Amino acid sequence: MTHGEDPAHRNDDPALMLLGRTRALCEGCLDTVGVDGSAVAVFAGDTTRDLVYATDSTAESIDELQFTLGEGPCLAAYRSHRPELHADMADPAESARWPAFAPELVALGVRGIYAFPLGLWNGGRVGVLELYSDKPRTLDGAQYRAAEDCAAMLGPTVLEELDPTRYPSVWTDPALFPHGNVHVAAGMMAGQLRISPADAISRLRAMAFAEERRITALAEDIIAARVTFPPEEPRGERG
Repeated sequence: MTHGEDPAHRNDDPALMLLGRTRALCEGCLDTVGVDGSAVAVFAGDTTRDLVYATDSTAESIDELQFTLGEGPCLAAYRSHRPELHADMADPAESARWPAFAPELVALGVRGIYAFPLGLWNGGRVGVLELYSDKPRTLDGAQYRAAEDCAAMLGPTVLEELDPTRYPSVWTDPALFPHGNVHVAAGMMAGQLRISPADAISRLRAMAFAEERRITALAEDIIAARVTFPPEEPRGERG
């Protein structure tokens, strides 16, 4: 895959007008780090996150896979505030740690994956830089430092480019934050099934995984009422 091919946001996407420096940093680190693709995810908590930019469709799929399964190096790096470096996801040790994520990632044709927390001057957490390689690869010292430098620059850059005081509608733009629709769909699912939002998110993830669909596509179907859920009968009332 060549750099810039089939990006998550097309070149004519209005979202790129807001993300010019974020995009340049993501694409620039491909050569300096020696990887095949990169993406940036922002977090509003351990369970609320969204993809801001991906250099290609594989990077986008890696991020969506982690969001769907609720596991992977991106979430681990955010929680620990330390880089996650995985030279070969086909290693059995990786499947032992992430039994759902690791085999799915290898099936995508990805072998190496590396996640670096985005840096902020006050030590705060805002997101993660995700990098991948088509082949097993261990980052050398220079590549590791290049990735760290990119993540350090991306932290304040992402916050500035997504600053709602400058762009009031940015945090509600579905073109920028497709995972936001997942939470809307989970709320609708919770109301129809009379379950908690947390249970609805879990069921939505399970459905997407079982049907081998993107969770964002399934969410769109729920919001458009193409997929509905009849209320479940309370236990003990079935004939």
